[in-house]
Amino acid sequence: MGRLAELGRLSATERRVLALAWMLLLAAPLWLRLLPLRRLVVSPRAGRTPRLPPQRVAQLVDIASRRVPGARCLPVAVVTAWLLAWQGAAATLRIGVARDAGDLAAHAWAECDGVPLAAGKIDDYRALVSIAAPVAPEAHR
Repeated sequence: MGRLAELGRLSATERRVLALAWMLLLAAPLWLRLLPLRRLVVSPRAGRTPRLPPQRVAQLVDIASRRVPGARCLPVAVVTAWLLAWQGAAATLRIGVARDAGDLAAHAWAECDGVPLAAGKIDDYRALVSIAAPVAPEAHR
């Protein structure tokens, strides 16, 4: 009952974004194998006025990822960037590496207006790949 009560406290927009995030996370492994990363952060509805704050979108994607087996940082970052672009926000997908006890570690995260929306610590990571989601001109909003 606790989870249903929590779901009931979400706004209609939050429930819609949560459901969409869950569905996108389920499909992301296939898309990551078939499509280039640049295509994955382009939303067909880009240019809409943002409805949820970027941090809230990232939180909802994180919540959805807990119910998707094998959801790792790359699919979570791609889905977060896509949802932000869908709302018309300036999103960037970043993939970076860091040294961890002599080994290389890789991580992916989304940013909005230069602010990282990662669930983990990213300070030690150096971004090697940055893909900005296209933002529609003001006239189309």
